[in-house]
Amino acid sequence: MLRSDAQDFHGHDTNLSNMLNITVDAIALIEKELDPYDLVSLVFVLYDVPDTALQRLIVYERVYKDMKGNTLNLLYDWANHAQSRPSWRFEFLEALAICQLYSIIRKLGFDVANIKRLYAPDDIRTNFYINPIKKCLYKLCEHTTSENLEKLKNTLKTYEIDTSDYKSCELVLLELMCKKFIIIDNLNIGKLSNNKIQLEKLAKIVENFTGLQKFAAELRELQGQSNEKEKTMRHAGTNIPLAKENSDDTKYYDDDDDYVDEEDIDQFMATAFEEIYQRLGEVHFEEPSVKTLKSDTRKLNNANVIDGAYSINNPKRIGVCYIINQEDFHPSKDSIEKNTQCTPLEKRYGSTRDKEVLERTMASLNFEVISHRNLDHKKMMEYIKNIVQYRVHHDDSMFMLCILSHGVRGHVYAADSVKVKIDTIQSLLDDSLQGRELDIPKIMILQACQVNLNEEPKFRIAADNPFQQNTYHLKKLNFLIYWATAPELEAYRDVIKGSFFIQVLCCIIQKYAKHEHLYDIFTKVTDGVAKICTKIKKDQVPIFESTLRKKLYLQIPE
Repeated sequence: MLRSDAQDFHGHDTNLSNMLNITVDAIALIEKELDPYDLVSLVFVLYDVPDTALQRLIVYERVYKDMKGNTLNLLYDWANHAQSRPSWRFEFLEALAICQLYSIIRKLGFDVANIKRLYAPDDIRTNFYINPIKKCLYKLCEHTTSENLEKLKNTLKTYEIDTSDYKSCELVLLELMCKKFIIIDNLNIGKLSNNKIQLEKLAKIVENFTGLQKFAAELRELQGQSNEKEKTMRHAGTNIPLAKENSDDTKYYDDDDDYVDEEDIDQFMATAFEEIYQRLGEVHFEEPSVKTLKSDTRKLNNANVIDGAYSINNPKRIGVCYIINQEDFHPSKDSIEKNTQCTPLEKRYGSTRDKEVLERTMASLNFEVISHRNLDHKKMMEYIKNIVQYRVHHDDSMFMLCILSHGVRGHVYAADSVKVKIDTIQSLLDDSLQGRELDIPKIMILQACQVNLNEEPKFRIAADNPFQQNTYHLKKLNFLIYWATAPELEAYRDVIKGSFFIQVLCCIIQKYAKHEHLYDIFTKVTDGVAKICTKIKKDQVPIFESTLRKKLYLQIPE
């Protein structure tokens, strides 16, 4: 329950007689002792006007390294302005407690244990003069990792808010206040505004970040309480018209995800991946040599024409292999407003290994390899179209698209957490190639994953949600689509070595590309992945769909 009865302080702590130790000059000295992070935190909590706080902190972040112990008097100026209020000393002490600057509190003569009990720094429901929303936002900053901060900045770009130059989370939030993306009023000291508290946009973003879901729930709680309090105050003594009620659906999430320590990894599971590869004779994915994987050097008189197979026009250039590696994800305006993703998409550790082995393998087979990473849904479709239009040659024999990402049935996720339908990508490829009168086979390799947040991982293997067959029927010819897993099954990725599917796929291609067509190669891959998953008792069975009319070789067979 929110409190503002600061007059009762003296009944809680006899050391509060030391309050007179808090003077403007003392604050000036304290400011010189603070490191930049703590100074930014105090300014964020204490300043009432976000525009003023933001502009002064922007200057401070740019020049503090050259100031050689001097400051911009950020706290001194606040104290000079605030001392007209009888509560200013209490505000400063409460801010010190919220920011957990206990050494400063001790120097001012207070008992730290009593101050902690009084102000309860981790409890947003305990407040006296500091806005509880400011307290909650500060705690959010305190728990925001550098990785989540980058995700937040990327997400805000989709709202056309650029915070990329800001080094701290506090400055990012101040920018949101200045742009009215979030609206905070000092209701706990009686101020009123025509604007209601608005935190829902931020809450919808924050709930997508691992470890921050509880702050989304707390922001919504404070938003509801503050707006209800404002409504009560308006009815009680003002003629300001009530604002329209917020009709947004409110969802609450508990952040009760537990970290699984490396010691909890099942040793059998950790070694099964390697044991199976050893059994297959393919455990070490060595760099394929040019000698073993170079193109067939026979003359092209009839070598490129194989009975019942697609022709290979130029063995020195088979075609283009385009790899999209979606490894880091952030929520976006589109994904949030369309509610396409309500749980955080985790970083796909190990995916870089998949990209690298694909690049080596396909380059050795004389494909032009092009790779991009972390594309949003618009760039993803744009880049695919541009690759087909400008990089595919008329003498290319095939086009291969490899997408490594999280996914759900019939879709893959772009880096901005928007689902992209595989059928849409297929149509784009078909239309673009036909527009250039290129009737060549199109191969799609799809390693898609989605972490199941309802089941904690017990070892280092990350689960992928199933890519499942859509209800549509393929109407276009010359497509070969290979899914990492069959409908309703998961695909697995070793966070160190890469995914079972891609690693086995590249090994089998390296070994059999000069002898067998893709149907037989893919069958061997399915068998290899099935053996691994049988060993570790995980259900994953790759599956391919085809509208090819002939056999498709990656090399002229020997």
